Amino acid sequence: MQRATTEKQRTNITLTANNLAAARELGLNVSAISDAAVADAVRLAKAEAWAQENATAITERRAWIEANGTPLADLQVLKID
Repeated sequence: MQRATTEKQRTNITLTANNLAAARELGLNVSAISDAAVADAVRLAKAEAWAQENATAITERRAWIEANGTPLADLQVLKID
């Protein structure tokens, strides 16, 4: 069963003492910052994995457009030359 995106789960992380002290001094929400950083890292890793998985198709598509031009280019209303 998948968890709802808003449901939270406790975990332990290790931070440098200086960073944790500075964050607490500034009143920063370390949990929210950590969650956002993990979300960004996951998004980036997924994007990189997708690009690697589809690299061949992307390369082939670019080569096809280079050889044949953009499909339906003759019907394009706004042309930037």
